[in-house]
Amino acid sequence: PHPHLNHVSPPPYHATWITAGLPIGYGLVAFCFSGHAVIPSIYNSMESPQRFEQMISYSFVLVLACCTTVAASGYYIFGSTVSDQITISLHDAPQIDAAGAMKLLTWLMIVTVFSKFSLYMFPLALGMEEIVAPFVKTERVMEMTYTLIKFTLIVSALCVAVFIPSFAFLCTLVGLICTVIVSVIFPAAAHLKLFGPHLPVWEKCIDWLLIVVGAIFAVVGTIATIRA
Repeated sequence: PHPHLNHVSPPPYHATWITAGLPIGYGLVAFCFSGHAVIPSIYNSMESPQRFEQMISYSFVLVLACCTTVAASGYYIFGSTVSDQITISLHDAPQIDAAGAMKLLTWLMIVTVFSKFSLYMFPLALGMEEIVAPFVKTERVMEMTYTLIKFTLIVSALCVAVFIPSFAFLCTLVGLICTVIVSVIFPAAAHLKLFGPHLPVWEKCIDWLLIVVGAIFAVVGTIATIRA
């Protein structure tokens, strides 16, 4: 018998509405858009910085389309039994002759992690280097310090991946606490503060709606996630 046939997965079912999953789901969705740390680096690297707003709009639309497609596909295939990470469900699925596809998927994930990790860690390492730079006297010690900072960040990320029991809850908390504030509440509040007297009423209503709804979801979602 094929080895995958010995693995029995629960039958998929599709629930119409699961209220208990809203806080975690909202946090995970917000976490997918938490790429603001790399925006200054991207802006400085652009050949035409004046097209930054157009580029960022297209980028977010592309990210939304990709995430929606993956989420809909995972739910369609596995139903409400889908794991927090769809790759786990794909690995555990009793599919015959899917070893090649899983190896390809694994290597694609490795390449993605390498590219995203360096892109995300660069602004953080640069910020920490700027903090310690005034206290470093020689060039040699500075190079050793920069190497130690990068190594510490890598080890810290590894420890989080290994020792955090449920990474989905961590992503949810980061999405609810940090990303909602940075990507929803703060931009709307800054827009009102900077251009409030010149904005039409409908734009003011949208900004206030984003602020209020974002704050409610952040508070309620964080409490529900911690209790879970």
